[in-house]
Amino acid sequence: MSHQVSASEHVYFAVRSVAADGRQHVMQYAFVDDRGNVALSAFVRSSSPATLFGGAASEDLSTEPMDEATFAVLAARICRGATLVAFHRVLQSGLLPAAAATGASGGECAWRRFQTVARRKGIRLSRHEPLALNDCLLKLGMAPLESDDAAVRALAIRRLWRKLDNIE
Repeated sequence: MSHQVSASEHVYFAVRSVAADGRQHVMQYAFVDDRGNVALSAFVRSSSPATLFGGAASEDLSTEPMDEATFAVLAARICRGATLVAFHRVLQSGLLPAAAATGASGGECAWRRFQTVARRKGIRLSRHEPLALNDCLLKLGMAPLESDDAAVRALAIRRLWRKLDNIE
């Protein structure tokens, strides 16, 4: 089976924690190609490395999460040969299955790229406040996120990246 990637071979992705209890953790992973197609959005169940308190119980989710092994195969296929783009690349990439991260041709950080472009273009940034994805979108006149969903976030990372392409 051949692997298809977008014209630029970028894959924008986001990961978020959805539910946790003392036995398991459910994460949502989303991958978007350069054309804006959501290649995969999945809730994934993993064993919890520590007893966690608070948050939603995984039993309260509206869909049954997939197991880690199945997800790892799918993620590796999507990431193979692609340049992965995330907001806070190091943190987000650390949450990917090992085969997905090592199979990618590289990684880019939308947060770092925004800061570089903002300094060059005279966009004011505070050294005393953290810079979130919504802050970057708003500073460029774009609509902020209205959902915590990882697919919505991955699409917003793509929008930010493409906007930065037009500004540079």
